[in-house]
Amino acid sequence: MLLKFPQDFPGQQLLKVGNTHYAMLKQRRMAEKRRVFLKENILIFVINGYKLLHANDTAIKVEAGSVFILRKGFHILSDIVEDGTDFKSLLIYFTDEQVSRFIHKYGARFPAAGAPASHLVIPINPALDGFREQYLQYFSTAPATMAELLPLKVFELLLLLLATPQKNQVAALLHDIASGSAPNIEWVVKRHLFEPLTLPELAKLANRSLAAFKRDFQQHFHASPRQWITAERLKYAHTLLLNSPLHITEISQECGFEHTPHFISLFRKQYGTTPQALRTKTVMI
Repeated sequence: MLLKFPQDFPGQQLLKVGNTHYAMLKQRRMAEKRRVFLKENILIFVINGYKLLHANDTAIKVEAGSVFILRKGFHILSDIVEDGTDFKSLLIYFTDEQVSRFIHKYGARFPAAGAPASHLVIPINPALDGFREQYLQYFSTAPATMAELLPLKVFELLLLLLATPQKNQVAALLHDIASGSAPNIEWVVKRHLFEPLTLPELAKLANRSLAAFKRDFQQHFHASPRQWITAERLKYAHTLLLNSPLHITEISQECGFEHTPHFISLFRKQYGTTPQALRTKTVMI
C-alpha cells in the first residue's frame, strides 16, 4: 500500500489552514516497512522510537533527538519502537515555493556548498528543541493568527537549521530545491509509471504546472497523459496475467491501479475480455 503525505489521517493530530497542511503529530504502535509518497518536502522531529530510511539496500537509522529532512518523492520508511511504547514524531511540511522565497531572501548569506543530498539527518540542539516544544503547543492551543504564523515558522525552522554544524549540507539542499529545474519528462513518467499517482502529482514531480505537464507530455509521447499511461499499464498487466501467478488484485496494484473493479473495466474495454477470462483461456490452450 502506498501512503501519500500530506493528507488527513484518522487518529492523527493535524495542523491545517483551509486545505493546506502544515504539520502532523504522528503516533503509531505497530512497526512496519511502508512505501510513502511525499507530495511536499518534509522535516521530521523523531520524538520517541526511531525511524529507518531504506535506500540502496541499506537502512539509515534516525533516532529520537534527531531532525530528518526528506525531499518530495518516493521513500521506503519504517517506524520502530523497542519497548512497546508508541512511535511518535512531528512532521512539518514545506513546499518548493516556500524554499524559493526563503532563498530569494536569505540565499546570499548562505551560499550553496557541495552537492545536494536527497535527505539529511541532523542532531537536535537546544534551539531546535525549543522550536519543537513551542510548535507542539499549537496542536492543543491554536493562536487566532495561525494562518499568518505557520508560514513564518517554516522560515524560522530553516534559519535554525542553517545555524547547525550541518549548515553547508542544508544550504546545498535548499538551493537545489529552489533552483526548480524541470527534469526530463520521459524520465519522470517512466520512473513512476506503475505508481498510483494522479496527473497533478506527476506534474509536481516534474516541476511543472498541470497545464505545462500535459503540453510537454503531448509533445513528447504524441498522446494525452491519461491515454498513454493507461495503455502502458494495461500492457504490463496483460504480460503479468500470462506470465505470473499473481492474483488479479495484486496485478491491479502492481500496475498502478488502486481499484480492481476499475482495472477490470479498463482491461475489458482494451482487450475485449476480462483479466480472469484471458488467464483461463490461456491455461486451457
